Amino acid sequence: MREILRTSSISLAESLHIALDAEDIPAFLRNGNLGGLPPAAISVVIEDDADYDRSLQVLKDLEQTTPQPSPGGRRLVWLALIVLFGAFVTLCVNLSWP
Repeated sequence: MREILRTSSISLAESLHIALDAEDIPAFLRNGNLGGLPPAAISVVIEDDADYDRSLQVLKDLEQTTPQPSPGGRRLVWLALIVLFGAFVTLCVNLSWP
């Protein structure tokens, strides 16, 4: 038995467990029922040490497919919020003006 991943993210641990299962690598979750509550992290453990290198490759491939948020998208959201706030303030001022 050998640990491949220790994380507080139950979704990452479950995703890796499913990906390992798809590659016919026997694995299990340790502390999965705790949901990543500190101090006990969730561990993904493979049963056969011979599968360690393949398991690391599966983890690497899984991490590469995780989308990263684009900074331009966040700027657009902030800009939209600022415009909406400005419109709201303008509307409030115009309604309260005699």
